Amino acid sequence: MTSSSRTSSSRARMAQRGKRGAGGDRRGVERGCDGRDAWRYQNLHDYAPVARRRLPRALYAYVAGAAGDGRALEANRAAFARWCLIPHVLRGVAGRRADATILGRAYAMPVGISAFGAAGVIRHDADRAMARAARAAGVPYQLSANSITPMEEVIADNPDAWFAAYLPGDASAIARMVARVARAGFGTLVVTVDLPVAARREDEARAGYAMPLRPSARLGLDMLVHPRWVLGQMGRTLLKRGVPHIENIAPGRGPSIFARDVGAVGGAADFNWDSVRAIRRLWGGKLVLKGILAATDALHARDIGVDGIIVSNHGARLSDTVIAPLEALPAIRAACPDMTILLDGGVRRAGDAITAIALGADGVMIGRPFFFATILGGQAGLAHAIGLVAGELDREMAFLGLLDLKESRDGRLYRRM
Repeated sequence: MTSSSRTSSSRARMAQRGKRGAGGDRRGVERGCDGRDAWRYQNLHDYAPVARRRLPRALYAYVAGAAGDGRALEANRAAFARWCLIPHVLRGVAGRRADATILGRAYAMPVGISAFGAAGVIRHDADRAMARAARAAGVPYQLSANSITPMEEVIADNPDAWFAAYLPGDASAIARMVARVARAGFGTLVVTVDLPVAARREDEARAGYAMPLRPSARLGLDMLVHPRWVLGQMGRTLLKRGVPHIENIAPGRGPSIFARDVGAVGGAADFNWDSVRAIRRLWGGKLVLKGILAATDALHARDIGVDGIIVSNHGARLSDTVIAPLEALPAIRAACPDMTILLDGGVRRAGDAITAIALGADGVMIGRPFFFATILGGQAGLAHAIGLVAGELDREMAFLGLLDLKESRDGRLYRRM
């Protein structure tokens, strides 16, 4: 088989995966995007405005919110605008391939789905829908510890899923949590390291959102004016699971989403590098640290034996004064040339993914847009969004004259003034 034939076959398989994830045909994709609305979603920017109209205000504020004045959130996107790519023509691009190997596993493209907490609260069975769509499309997926679907159910849907943990500093609790993740069958453990204290986002507070949820007149009215969402999503979840619990935050079952005797989820001020060393000794699978922005921290992780890092500022949801992931990436790659490095923050187009790879990333993760697609259309909606990115990536590679995505590192970057 020629290289061109192999590539055509690979792209055909990827397209078929997307169809299966979306219900098997075009009508399945359209049903997943709320019937006749499929035409609305031409790129990842199109999901947020629709979600804003359809979701209760508190839940939209949770997904879309950022820290402070939103400067870090804007910087995540603006960082990509400072770079462009130089195309090389007449290369014969029929043999181009977007597939990638990340942490020893082959994927259809180096674009994955970020962990998003409380997904199942906002869309019925969202965690499982995202896991299944990722599996069908052949892309990475992270399950958040702050989720209401037991990890044991999600790994059954997607044996390649990664688990994204919030861990305490207590050695005994770490050991028990790591043991649970291993028993469930996960091969990759992502430890979130940038959340020493609970975050506070002002837009969420104004809208009445908190996790665990705090019932209030404002939140109740918000739900009442969105009856379709309350009956179609939360109602189905309550019927299936009863009162949802934050299932994966602890070695045993976590608190209910309405618990009054716990504080905000997340935050471990005593978690430190010794904690990571302990996890490395206990965990036999791939170990990834998420939330690295400094080259010195990347070096610490490498020296401990961490397999990979995710350069991320938590979607600009924690601090408004931090560097954008894309800005931090080149120094981190220079410090750790042989380490798996992913970028999470601000990616909205396939061209953004190629820019990140050109600057040293092995792949990228996307959060809010993929989650909005799931909220609006479930598994089929996310499959449609993944397909949009896959199509963009294939076209961009052709226009740029790239046979392989890592060719973007060979003199293709240009920094705009």
